Amino acid sequence: MTRRQDCRQRLVQTALKLFASQGYHATGIADILRESGCKRGSLYHYFSSKEELGYAAIDETLRLILEQGAGSHLQIDEHPIDRLLWAVDSLPNVTKSEGPALSATDIAVRMASVHEGFRKRLSPKLDAMLKQGEESTRRGVANGQIADSVDPVQLVHLVATICAGIQMSSLLWEREVIGEDAKRWLKQYLNSLRR
Repeated sequence: MTRRQDCRQRLVQTALKLFASQGYHATGIADILRESGCKRGSLYHYFSSKEELGYAAIDETLRLILEQGAGSHLQIDEHPIDRLLWAVDSLPNVTKSEGPALSATDIAVRMASVHEGFRKRLSPKLDAMLKQGEESTRRGVANGQIADSVDPVQLVHLVATICAGIQMSSLLWEREVIGEDAKRWLKQYLNSLRR
């Protein structure tokens, strides 16, 4: 990695860390520069504004989610229920950013909630993950791997909604048992659909 690429990466990683710990609006450019060790000129060489840096941070969270998190588990060649189970298991644990103990999905939720542009940046990738899960589930029903009474779209929407709730519970409550109870129930339900 060249020195310039290293500086760009440090800016994005530092922005993620600070956006997670302080929030997007409370994080200033000076904070990011000080923490990253990069110069103001370097920042503006790569990003025209804090907003553009925010988009790069969102892109990085998406990359982590798709390569290491729930998105990667939907692509494995296993039983469709196992794909969903692994995606559920990966949510709160993988793709940790440096610094605060928040996952990339936690950071994405926080950023999307404060900026419409960030939400719009996330939406197509998350929609693609839903479609991938729906198609895998549809094939599982057609191949007799999943109970034939299952509506693939409704099942994937249920899983996504519960997973979003698990993510929100990790942000709102210090009691991990709330998310763990939801995850345990969802896993039992998914396994009951296995054929």
